[in-house]
Amino acid sequence: MLGYRTSGWILLYCAALCGGALAGGSGEPAVLPSAPLSLRPLPAPPVPDPGRALRELRLAAAPNGALVLALLADAGQADSGKGFYESRKVTVWRLAGGMWQALGGVLNYDVPRPASTLDLALDRAGTPVVVWNENFGDNDIVVFRAFQNGAWTDWRTRYLGDDLPYAARTRSVAAQGGEPVIAWGESLRNPYGSRLTVRRWDAAARTWTRSPAFNDLTVFSRTPALTLSAAGQPTVAWLQGEVLASNVFVKRWTGTGWQALGGSLNRHPDAYVASTRLVLDARERPVVAWLEDRGGQDTLYASRWTGERWTTLGGALSTGFASAPALALDGAGRPLLAWVEERAGTGQVRLARWTGGAWQDAGVVNRDPRRDARSPALAVDPAGTATLAWREDVGGVYRVQLRRLGP
Repeated sequence: MLGYRTSGWILLYCAALCGGALAGGSGEPAVLPSAPLSLRPLPAPPVPDPGRALRELRLAAAPNGALVLALLADAGQADSGKGFYESRKVTVWRLAGGMWQALGGVLNYDVPRPASTLDLALDRAGTPVVVWNENFGDNDIVVFRAFQNGAWTDWRTRYLGDDLPYAARTRSVAAQGGEPVIAWGESLRNPYGSRLTVRRWDAAARTWTRSPAFNDLTVFSRTPALTLSAAGQPTVAWLQGEVLASNVFVKRWTGTGWQALGGSLNRHPDAYVASTRLVLDARERPVVAWLEDRGGQDTLYASRWTGERWTTLGGALSTGFASAPALALDGAGRPLLAWVEERAGTGQVRLARWTGGAWQDAGVVNRDPRRDARSPALAVDPAGTATLAWREDVGGVYRVQLRRLGP
C-alpha cells in the first residue's frame, strides 16, 4: 500500500466496509490522509539486443501479484521487395519472486515484419492476452495470442483487418476466460461516419461476433476504451464528433442493450479531445481520464461516475502539453494517473494520485529528467501495490524503466 498513518488505515478500513459511506452519500471515496508519493526502482527484464530501441510497452498485474510486461522493440532493417522497413518483435515477460522470466520467445507470427499498436490484457485468472498489428502487404492486420497451459496459442487465422488504418488502430482490449474482448472501430462510407462495437470470438462458428454499435453511426467516433465487469459485461468510453468538436461519452452493456451514463464528460462540450482511458472501481463505477484542448494545449482531466452522475476530479492535472495518459486505481480505490508532458521537445513522465479532494503530484519521475521519456503504463496488484513503467532514452536507445510506489 501507499504508506498511510494509523488514522488513514482506520478510515480506509471503514470506507471499504461502508462502501464509500464516509463521503456523505455522494458515492465518492472519503478524503484520506496521504503519505508523500515515493517510488523505488525495480529491475527491468534482460535486454536481448542492447542496440535496438524499445517502441511500445504494456504492463498488467495478475491476481497472484505477478507483473506481466509486454514489449515491442526494433529488430533491424528488412527488405519487403518494395523497399526497406524496420522489423519489430513482440515479447512478454513475467516478474515473480523478484526475477523476470520470458513467456516463450518472439510472439510475431512472421519475422521479419513491421509491427505496432501493442495491447496487453489479463483475465481474472491472470492469463495474458496480447494483441498487436502486423503489416501484411500494404495493410495492417490485427493478430492475437494468449498464454495458455504454458504456451502461446496459434490464432493467426483469427486475424482482423480492414483496408483503412483507422480500423486496425482504433481498438481497446480486455480479456475474459483466456480470450480477447475487443472494442473495435470501422469506418462507414455511406452514410459518412463510423461504427464502434464490442467483438468476441465465437469458437463454434469460428468467427468474430459483434455487439450493437454503441456510438452514433452518423458521425465520426474514435479512441474507444473498454473494461469488463466481474460478470464480463462491457463498459466503454469513446470520443464522438469531428476532430475539433468532439465529446467524451460512456455507456455500459445491460445484457440487452447499451445504457448511457450521463452526457458529455468534457469540461467544455464540442472541443478537441483525445486519449480516453477507463477503469472500474470496486463497485463497478467508471473512472475516466482524457485529454482536452485548453487554450491550444492538450490538457489532462478526469471524472468519476457516482452511480447517478459524473463528478469532476479536480481541475487540470497537466501544466504543459500532455500526452499518453495511463490510469489505474490504487488499493484505496483512488485514481492514479501517469502521463507525458513536453518540455522543450523532451518528454517527461509525471505521476499524480487523487486524495479525495485534490491531486497529489509526484512530479517528474524520469530516471533522468533531461532525457526523453514516453509510454507510461500503470498496474496495481491485488495487495494494492502500484507499479509504473515507461520507456526512456538511455545512451541514445529507449529502454524500459520500472518504479514501484510505496514507502
